[in-house]
Amino acid sequence: MIPTLAGAVALVVSCAGLGFYFAAQEGFRINDLQEFKKALMILSSEIDHLRTPLPIACANIAKRIKEPIGGLFSHFSNLLKENEGETAYQLWAQTLDAHKKQTYLASEDWDVIEGFGKTLGYLDKQMQQSAITVTVDYINEKTTSLQTQSEKNKRMFRSLGVIAGLLLVVVLW
Repeated sequence: MIPTLAGAVALVVSCAGLGFYFAAQEGFRINDLQEFKKALMILSSEIDHLRTPLPIACANIAKRIKEPIGGLFSHFSNLLKENEGETAYQLWAQTLDAHKKQTYLASEDWDVIEGFGKTLGYLDKQMQQSAITVTVDYINEKTTSLQTQSEKNKRMFRSLGVIAGLLLVVVLW
């Protein structure tokens, strides 16, 4: 009886753990979006006030931003320094492809971020600033909607995890 009871408790706890993990997914996405927003705000400052060249600006961002977004900017900075023949957008696209699996961002987020990369090193300062503003506006809007949705989904995933565990115990018992 005790091994069966221990197995049942382990099953409920593991299913509840999965529910809590899925509940946290949107929170991780929100964190990644907020880090990217912070990176863009630093880039805006580097472009507008300091007039820092793009490779150096990205290296500065990488030092101030948490992983995995900081790693993305570090990688992009290194590519810019090493590959002078390619456009900034080509190197940006390569960087995004290399880092997509390390974040919790959705494909719609990557589409906006990739679109932002089309302006890097190509347009004048004012156009780059407006591209940053558009991307930051998207991030603000998306994080607001995700936070609202996340609160509802957290309760649902947690409850489903526990209920699924209990259901499996009843079915398997």
